[in-house]
Amino acid sequence: MLVTGASGYLGGAVAARCAAVPAPRVDIRDLGALTALFAVVRPATVIHTATTLGNKGGSSEDLWPVVAAGAANVAVAARSVGARLVHVSSDAIFAGRDAPYTEADVPSPVFDYGAAKAAAEEAVAAVDPGAALVRTSLIVSGGRGELSRHERTCLDLAPGAALFTDEIRCPIAVDDLAAALVALAATDYAGVLNVAGPEALSRHELGVRVAARHGLDPAAVPASTLAASGLRRPGRVVLDSSAAVKLLGLTLRTV
Repeated sequence: MLVTGASGYLGGAVAARCAAVPAPRVDIRDLGALTALFAVVRPATVIHTATTLGNKGGSSEDLWPVVAAGAANVAVAARSVGARLVHVSSDAIFAGRDAPYTEADVPSPVFDYGAAKAAAEEAVAAVDPGAALVRTSLIVSGGRGELSRHERTCLDLAPGAALFTDEIRCPIAVDDLAAALVALAATDYAGVLNVAGPEALSRHELGVRVAARHGLDPAAVPASTLAASGLRRPGRVVLDSSAAVKLLGLTLRTV
């Protein structure tokens, strides 16, 4: 198995759970270097976790080349050696709504990162219709091990910053997601599969839990709203992961 982004938070957790192939660092924007690596390593399975958030989830020069074109390159390289591909996508592809999103829902991005992730899904599916496209949510520690970027943000808010009460996601423990990706790689499932936490939480609710877990006063966590911020980001995005739970026999923990 080859894991892209193995030096990252999710990729490291995936690599730790399986016999990941040791591989040199390669820029996924470089299709030639990527296909050359795959030709040498010849992995049977590839789990693609590598990504970038750009400028705080917004626009940057490397956002589209890494997120969209990079995913397409990984799919081409995997296809060239007949490898099974599991691609990690995001709930950022949706605009947000009251009802949960299922696998049948089509992307409706409202900001650059979400648009790039949606384009990545489309590219991967076009190159390899047999690939699995895993839509997930905020990835957190679940109270064990290294804190995620989201949890560190909760603990290290800049002066005047606050956490939104109307930005809703389904946080998932990194170990649970890693286990799901490895299990999915062993199946022949193709297409979209939602794998997110079982509980819908606002950014502020997550921050309150993180604060309490680290001995801080939960009541001191500042609150605000996405609506008042003027930021162009999805509001309520809840993923229905019941299909993944049934398919993979998962136990997804609350965080």
